[in-house]
Amino acid sequence: MKPKLLHAWVSNRASDLRMMVLVYTAATIGTLFLIRDASSFGGEMQFAIAAAIISFGVNAIVWFDGAIADIGASTSSMDEDLANSEMGKNFKKAPFIMFRLMALSIVVVNSVAQVIALYA
Repeated sequence: MKPKLLHAWVSNRASDLRMMVLVYTAATIGTLFLIRDASSFGGEMQFAIAAAIISFGVNAIVWFDGAIADIGASTSSMDEDLANSEMGKNFKKAPFIMFRLMALSIVVVNSVAQVIALYA
């Protein structure tokens, strides 16, 4: 892949990742404010909040995983000059599977903790 095209692709997916972090953080903060007031809600409202928490989490996992997977896949699309540069060598060594597992675990733990707090 041409270096300019590779750079644009990785840059776009990194932008997607940054945007999802902002969206997920805002959604989490919003649901935390709802959880704070959950004691006055009925069971239906608690269920709706739990469904929103889980939906935000699933959306975040899919979005995070897709962006990280695409960025990781780009390591095999580098041209020879970029692949042999120090930055290219370092990029190829990045533990993208660990990044994916870390994103998954953060979202799962956060979602589970919020649902527990909602019903506690």
